[in-house]
Amino acid sequence: MTKGNESTEEKILAAATSLIADQGFQGTTTKDIAREAGVSEMSVFRHFGSKKAILQAIMRRYSFEYPIENGLREQLTWELEHDLLLLAQMQYTFNLQNEKAILIRFKESKKILEYGIDVKEDPTRLKKFFVEYFDEMYQKGKVIRADNEKLAIHFMSLNFGIFCNKLMDIYGPVTQISKEEEVRFGARCFARAIQA
Repeated sequence: MTKGNESTEEKILAAATSLIADQGFQGTTTKDIAREAGVSEMSVFRHFGSKKAILQAIMRRYSFEYPIENGLREQLTWELEHDLLLLAQMQYTFNLQNEKAILIRFKESKKILEYGIDVKEDPTRLKKFFVEYFDEMYQKGKVIRADNEKLAIHFMSLNFGIFCNKLMDIYGPVTQISKEEEVRFGARCFARAIQA
């Protein structure tokens, strides 16, 4: 169940996210969402109007916009290894915090496409942030000349891959190395590979 200090809308979104991730969009009813959120079904409709609107709100709520737009750039030191570790940890932590919404993106891809929900905006925004970072680092003489879009995509994929490996741990871990150490090692290796 959800926390008592959350707004009704937050309770509904948290309940819907959990249920849809576990049971699927079709398998989750507005009655289920209301029961899990501890509100009436009428409250669900009053706040969102439809299940489609709930799905749209879930996809909007779990966005990379918050860490990027709220102080992440100010934490950069323009020291490659430090910054890549910071950025890798941000991406990994964000993915952990939004695991259920990410699972919904995979499980409900047909429904998301059918409803015209744009889920490319967040990864595109993150890629743009990384490309701009690598551009600036090249201009400062700190990274090799490369296709910075490719660097951004590979860095994002590395970090997302660690998150996906964490999801697979449900079947038993492949390694005893902690995910935090994987993130640190990946950022260090990436930094050393592109350092000027």
